[in-house]
Amino acid sequence: MKTIISSAFISLFILLSSFSPITIEEDSPNSEKVSLLVKMVNDADKQDWKVLNKAAQFCINWNADLELAKEWIDKSIAISDNAQAYEVLGDYHLRKGDIYNAYKNYAIALEKGMFTLSKTELESIQRKNLVFGRKLIEESKK
Repeated sequence: MKTIISSAFISLFILLSSFSPITIEEDSPNSEKVSLLVKMVNDADKQDWKVLNKAAQFCINWNADLELAKEWIDKSIAISDNAQAYEVLGDYHLRKGDIYNAYKNYAIALEKGMFTLSKTELESIQRKNLVFGRKLIEESKK
């Protein structure tokens, strides 16, 4: 009887410990990675909007410093009114849970990038427009 209880306790412990959060260094954002992004932005040319977009996208993907990402997106748009920045801004709003503003910025990105983006970039924005446009339509029917 003792071994059955011990086995059950050990099995329960193993089962519960398997649900504990495990962080993998490469996947988890930390202040060191954000610091590297800040350094990258600070070292870049002041008119390099592509670096700002890239740094903001990393922050958003990592769910790291979203306000810093928003600041970089705004600077990028101020330097060059570019489609990529509006797509990243849409991603920012999506991460914040604001589907309406995400869709609105994806639509702007699509308009601005219609003739300037690569086929792959354009298809990515079109997919986002389609998915979140449908989601907004479904929500409006409720």
